[in-house]
Amino acid sequence: MTQTLFLIFLPIITAVTIYSFKIKHIEKLVLIMQSSITFIILDTYTKIGHSQGFAFVLGGYSKVSGIELKMDRIALAFSILAIIIWWALIFYNYDKIKNDLRFGFFLIFLEGVFLGFLQANDFFTIFVFIELMTIISTILIVYKRDSYSFRAGFYYLLFNSIGMMFYLIGVAVIYQSIGTLNMTLAKEILPSMFSNPFIQMSYIFIIVSMGVKSAFFPVYNWLPKAHGAAPAAVSALLSGLLVKSGLYVFIKIGLVFQPWLLKEYLLYIGLITSLSGTIFAISQKDIKQLLAFSSISQIGIMLMAISRLSGYGLVGGVYHIFSHAFAKSLLFLTVGLIINKTNKRRLNEIRGVYESSPFMSILMILSLFSLIGLPMFSGYISKDIVKYSVKDFGIAYLLFSFINIGTLIYTLKFFQIFKGKGTKYNINIKTKISFLILLIPALILGLNPTFIENIFMIKIDYFFGNPNIIMIFEYFIFVVLAIFINKNYVEKEHKILYKLRHFNLSFENSVFLLVIFLFSLISFNFII
Repeated sequence: MTQTLFLIFLPIITAVTIYSFKIKHIEKLVLIMQSSITFIILDTYTKIGHSQGFAFVLGGYSKVSGIELKMDRIALAFSILAIIIWWALIFYNYDKIKNDLRFGFFLIFLEGVFLGFLQANDFFTIFVFIELMTIISTILIVYKRDSYSFRAGFYYLLFNSIGMMFYLIGVAVIYQSIGTLNMTLAKEILPSMFSNPFIQMSYIFIIVSMGVKSAFFPVYNWLPKAHGAAPAAVSALLSGLLVKSGLYVFIKIGLVFQPWLLKEYLLYIGLITSLSGTIFAISQKDIKQLLAFSSISQIGIMLMAISRLSGYGLVGGVYHIFSHAFAKSLLFLTVGLIINKTNKRRLNEIRGVYESSPFMSILMILSLFSLIGLPMFSGYISKDIVKYSVKDFGIAYLLFSFINIGTLIYTLKFFQIFKGKGTKYNINIKTKISFLILLIPALILGLNPTFIENIFMIKIDYFFGNPNIIMIFEYFIFVVLAIFINKNYVEKEHKILYKLRHFNLSFENSVFLLVIFLFSLISFNFII
């Protein structure tokens, strides 16, 4: 179905056009383009029905050697998510795009590349799109062009490039073993060959590279640095979409390899990622760093679920990707606005946000409610499905509650910015629209399971029932514990929190941990 090609080329052509022809009102072309690809993706959603999707090979070549694009149900879901988030970014940055067409060029070009990445159905084309995404996002991270941005941007670029070297090694092994990189063909061959040590090694190499891309423990040090330097819109894009690209590839290659090993190990990697991200988030005083480590914590929850690669685990993981994407993107955009208005980033210095903008504050609070998993919000539904999927793993099931308590603690820290007196923020209508674009789908996800059920063709309405008295009591206990810990340890600045906040890894140590991560996977697979 070649119409999905326009999802790739319309943004790229539009980006080149607005940068090349610097004429008055050229930025309106971005709105026309975004409306067009929105119509295309909605039309694709109606046509895909109960099929497994559409695929075509560019240039009429065979699947064995050609570049195949495939819009399956997972790709469709992520494409819808991407287009919604880009709508929000376009409205949020509309004046910036108008006044700085170079910024608009990179932002819109990246959309085309990302939508291409989602449709790529061979291992090497995925590599090409990820490398393009990394380069463009690096440019956006360093866009402020100060020393801190350059250091963070090049750290991000180099570390992710090292990670992708492992991906390329894994792809080379696959090609040597089966003679094709097409995922549809590989799915017919690789599961029966998975006992082959070389095939297992190729899978491990790809997992390591995606661990870097999606900031798994212990290779997530690049993410807080990038968030600290990036403009608000780029942070929203990083947390909402780009960091999820590794999880998306993890799902795709898992469905190709259909591995029987490492599932439990990766579940516990997700658990450690979530716990460590939560602890570091609690220790932060910088508002963007708190959100950055919070994203790492939520990524760990997603990995715990997605590591199952089937059933409620996969559904809950993808559901949480969507829930988190909308909530955290909105928080990064609103926090960026607050920083621009106040020129402050420390939580204990930002005050009076509610008085400054009740409208924005209410939207932020609703997003935070989703993030902490308050009943009736999308975060509650997705976390409930994830928790159900790990019920057979005792320690993971138990520690999931500790993660929820930790999330409540750092959210309490965040809530202090709403207190006190503040001067009124003048927020234009385009910015308000961008916030609503993110909030409305997040609220719908918490109230209606139809979209996720249509994507996975599985019923999850059981999780949408009214929370029972046990759930409400459990949540009440979590809140009480969170308030107690926050009051007695976090607000009093326990020395451990101080040490955690100032803990920093050099680039060399991060690379060393990457090697340790690789060897831990190999050891678990072949020795343990």
